[in-house]
Amino acid sequence: MSSKKKRKKKKGGSLLLRGILILIVFAVIGVAVWQLPRFFSGKATTAIVTESSIGNYYSGKLVIARKESLYETENKTRIDFVAEEGSKVSRKGTICKVYSSGYNQTEIGRLQGYRDEIQAYHINQVFDTYVDAELDSENEKITTLSEQVKTLIQGHTTGSLPNLEKQLTTALTVRKNYLRQKYPDDQTLSELYKVENDQLKKIESWTTTHTATEDCIVSFYTDGYETTVNNRTYGTLTPSDVRAVIRGEMPEQSTVSRGSDPIFRTVIEDEWYALFLCTDRDWNPVVNETYKLSLAGFSDYVPEAVVQSFTRIGGDLLVRMKVSSSVEPVLNIRTCDATVGNFVSGLHVPMNALYGMDNMLGVVVVEGGMQTFVEVVVIPIRMRIRRLSVRG
Repeated sequence: MSSKKKRKKKKGGSLLLRGILILIVFAVIGVAVWQLPRFFSGKATTAIVTESSIGNYYSGKLVIARKESLYETENKTRIDFVAEEGSKVSRKGTICKVYSSGYNQTEIGRLQGYRDEIQAYHINQVFDTYVDAELDSENEKITTLSEQVKTLIQGHTTGSLPNLEKQLTTALTVRKNYLRQKYPDDQTLSELYKVENDQLKKIESWTTTHTATEDCIVSFYTDGYETTVNNRTYGTLTPSDVRAVIRGEMPEQSTVSRGSDPIFRTVIEDEWYALFLCTDRDWNPVVNETYKLSLAGFSDYVPEAVVQSFTRIGGDLLVRMKVSSSVEPVLNIRTCDATVGNFVSGLHVPMNALYGMDNMLGVVVVEGGMQTFVEVVVIPIRMRIRRLSVRG
């Protein structure tokens, strides 16, 4: 006997508030649609309307494989995160800066010391005697940005601190480059610039700036399956592999990964893959067929999934599907319960709520003392619809 089930989701709600003008109604009857108006031409009765879906569906466990790349590092001492968790980053956009074990705060302090000497020399030897409108403009810009950073940190205003810091750094660089060109023959200043540059190069040798190689979503949360369950491997995973992931068994680390720490992953936005271990083992999925995929806990996210391949081993049925929808809802999810099938969604009303008017079939919606006739399309159903408890 087939283990196909008939599905119905229930959720109450006002028709007018949802802006529904043409409804699909499931009527539990066994007569043709054209016969209905003459049977229901009297007054409308009061009824409860519920959101519903009917059709064949199959239950099982799901393992999610994303089109993602994991980035790891060894001997890190510090990470400066530039992008935010779950944010979209354009190609070549900066994600983070990683400092290796050679980096320490002493070296940063030494660099700041050289810069303080340069600043003091500028104030005492250059700024006292110069007449330079362009330099005045650069100084004023730096002062303004510094005040904006200060007030933002103190909470007296709102804005983007990283953006202000970037503007201030750019302004300081512009002024420094201008001074170098303006006073090229100052031997003391040239020596200070040299030691500053040498120290900066030394620090940069311990610093790696990671940028996006393509438009993507960035996440700093990892679960250990990024290199073994992804778009490159999902087609080779067996039912036993999927069961191991569901049980939480961690994959064996490669030689390269041992001793490395994950720092972030990049995920392509509109593409992910579903490894569906079906409990309805008599289902015969069709390759290239499109099914609706319902994830437990996600009543508002029901993407379409296209079957890529499937494997039967013993009593196990593993269906591999591609989903061309946003990955954001499942960005940090690896496994969940799910159902797959062909559904028709609409509203369910009792048979006696149908009303005939001007050769049209519909329902009368009452809201705020007003009655509105809403035309509907009826799907006659001969089978019994079983109610399911779903998260709403």
